[in-house]
Amino acid sequence: MRAAIYARVGNPDQVAVRHQAEVLTGQIRGMWGERTEIDIYADNGISGLRTDRPGLQKLLRNAGTYNGVFVYNMSRLSRSVPDAVGLVRQLKNQGAELYAADRNMAGITEEILKAVSDIPT
Repeated sequence: MRAAIYARVGNPDQVAVRHQAEVLTGQIRGMWGERTEIDIYADNGISGLRTDRPGLQKLLRNAGTYNGVFVYNMSRLSRSVPDAVGLVRQLKNQGAELYAADRNMAGITEEILKAVSDIPT
């Protein structure tokens, strides 16, 4: 199995990228085992309202090589519901399921994202 972690910090008051990666790594290993290959993509100090983040763009280019993409919470991926839906769709089209730690690592589908999103628009 191959997993990608996407971590983002927009300002110093948010959970640090390292902490996000550590939490997600532990959860991935618990779900998929110690032998899971994990790559980490990150953006520091960049707003979640922007989709042109370098780490995010690199992840999107490589998403088809992963079984799953993991985020600490959906606001780390995007702070825009339409952008988040588009990103979920891009990941799924490449064969990568999106998982969020604050959703008990349940796979995120477009329908769930639209229905229960707590991301401000």
